[in-house]
Amino acid sequence: MVTNDLINVYKNEELALEAFREYRLRKGIACKKCGCKDHYWLASKHQFQCKKCKFRTTLQSGTLLEGSKLPVSYFFIGLHLLIRNEQSLTVEEFQKHTGHKYTEPLYDLLRKIKTYVRNNDPNSILIDFIEVANQKIFISKAV
Repeated sequence: MVTNDLINVYKNEELALEAFREYRLRKGIACKKCGCKDHYWLASKHQFQCKKCKFRTTLQSGTLLEGSKLPVSYFFIGLHLLIRNEQSLTVEEFQKHTGHKYTEPLYDLLRKIKTYVRNNDPNSILIDFIEVANQKIFISKAV
């Protein structure tokens, strides 16, 4: 797939949310209230709920996206651009690809993504995204 095609796929917020949820499930979620690791997904709220104490955890809680009001898709766009550009990405280029009006929140997110790339395997979460996208495309073609 051409890079611009991938960027357009990453801009799909629904796919981004689903891929990030899959990533969170694979990494494991621990309840901040009781420490339980058994949760179920509340699709209507976009949150995990603890099976033991019913405490809810947002999709972004405990991740580099915690507290961010930016779309989850920006994370995938930034991650893809960083990998493609060998970890060299300016906030202006990031802004151009996201179409976001302000640079300040993008600067903070880009800084967090760069830290994430240094400390983790960035390809694993992008593979999750592509798998989710492929499943959605396959299901929509089958219907």
